Amino acid sequence: MRSHPRSSFAPVARGGAGRARSAIRVGAGRVARTGMELEDFADPWEQVRLLQDRARNDALLALLERSAAGARVLEVGTAHGLFACLAAKLGAERVVAVEASPLAATARALVEANGLAGRVEVVEADLLEVDALPGLARGEVDLAFGELLNADPFVEGVVEAMEAAAGWLAPGGHLAPGRLRVSVALVADGSPAEVAGARAEVARLGARGGLVLDPLEALLTPRAPYRSLAPEVTPLAMAPAFTLRLGAGEAPPEETRVRVEAPRALEAGGAAVLFEAELDAGLAWRSGGHFGVLVCGFAAPLRLAAGEAVELRVRVDPADDGIAVEPAR
Repeated sequence: MRSHPRSSFAPVARGGAGRARSAIRVGAGRVARTGMELEDFADPWEQVRLLQDRARNDALLALLERSAAGARVLEVGTAHGLFACLAAKLGAERVVAVEASPLAATARALVEANGLAGRVEVVEADLLEVDALPGLARGEVDLAFGELLNADPFVEGVVEAMEAAAGWLAPGGHLAPGRLRVSVALVADGSPAEVAGARAEVARLGARGGLVLDPLEALLTPRAPYRSLAPEVTPLAMAPAFTLRLGAGEAPPEETRVRVEAPRALEAGGAAVLFEAELDAGLAWRSGGHFGVLVCGFAAPLRLAAGEAVELRVRVDPADDGIAVEPAR
């Protein structure tokens, strides 16, 4: 399930939603369980892109407006600390904000600048490795929230983080997000044209030198999907893949098959991964926005007649490359 990078973009590609197509890179030095590097989170451009995402900001603000007053709050992955401070200003009794990256220093400075040092505590750590939190015991948290989501919803370790956060909840406490719904959609994508173009160029160059090209056949027949980011997609046909309750001991399925039926004749070059993260009743955060949409490009175009269905294979490996979609063989 490896990505095939066109450039050195990190998993949250710099300029991701502002580019037509950005490759996803994976490599050494990644944060355990996420496939990302701590330095990626602290990059100012990543924070600029994140903070300009109004839909994301409004969803988190609405959650705090509903739930923060009088609550003991745990934020997982606070980054700059903005929403931890907002939780306090909206009436939270106590806020503990956990951040594993160097941005914890920025979060502390924001807390100090707003006179919230007595109510907001920033802990620089991975919540999965924390045994004690300042001023909060296990079973005392009323609201635990975080937004460890990305175009690939599993690449930032949301399953593990929310499982860890759930262990601090009081009876009746609220976890956000508490449910993740994942769907797949057939979309237009340029990957099949790139494969066809490569074959044509190899044939042209080989003909010029009278070369035997058989050893290149495997190279020109990609078996894994090409995973890239698109700023947005237009689904040609769509179907739900699975729903995951976060913080309930559930893990995403390693593999599932999804039947997608074409509403009309279509030609798809890939499949997009779409998700909806439920923060509260009637309040959800959806894929797209600042991180774009994950597209898994196919090596050959998929042509369907109206009413015809295809079975897609959805594979999830949160510890490695996250999620990938391809036609079932």
